[in-house]
Amino acid sequence: MARPAIARPVARKLIQTSVEFEARFPVKGRVLWAILCDHCEAEGELRIRMSRNPAAGWTYRVDDKESFVDVHALDTSKAYEKVRAGEWVAGRLIVFGSLKKTWTKQVAMAGGVLQDGTRLTGEVSLGEQHAQVDFGLFKAFLRFENPGQMGRVLKYEGIRDGGFVVTDAQVDLEVDRWGRKDEVLRDKGRR
Repeated sequence: MARPAIARPVARKLIQTSVEFEARFPVKGRVLWAILCDHCEAEGELRIRMSRNPAAGWTYRVDDKESFVDVHALDTSKAYEKVRAGEWVAGRLIVFGSLKKTWTKQVAMAGGVLQDGTRLTGEVSLGEQHAQVDFGLFKAFLRFENPGQMGRVLKYEGIRDGGFVVTDAQVDLEVDRWGRKDEVLRDKGRR
């Protein structure tokens, strides 16, 4: 009797192109866990839960999965040594990667967690000397030395105004302050 075939996950090739981005934006969210990296012991990782629409406020509803996104990021500020699960943090989320043209026609995030390797799809809009990519949760701005360089690079990669691009994101987090929810959402000071 023949054994049934086992479905194995297909390894994706990481996207590497000449168009790279780095987006930094403010974030406030609840700490789900903080750990020391097991492979290097020199840095740590934080997993936080934040509002999917920060423009409408930082709070979310646990029973509504569309109101929040979980972020698993490398902690570059060593806050993982001090924060505890349940506390809130405020800081900057740094997302970076390479962009590649895609035929997909919608802004999307693969999976429910924004972490290293998450596939993001965004819509491109072009200006005079910069391009903007809207990933839904955040916008990335691509800057060029001059309009000629922008035109050449984007033409080479097949990226056009109104088109869509895809990236395998890399995610870092810089924590400025932490504490109780009301302190973090209200307080402008640093800890």
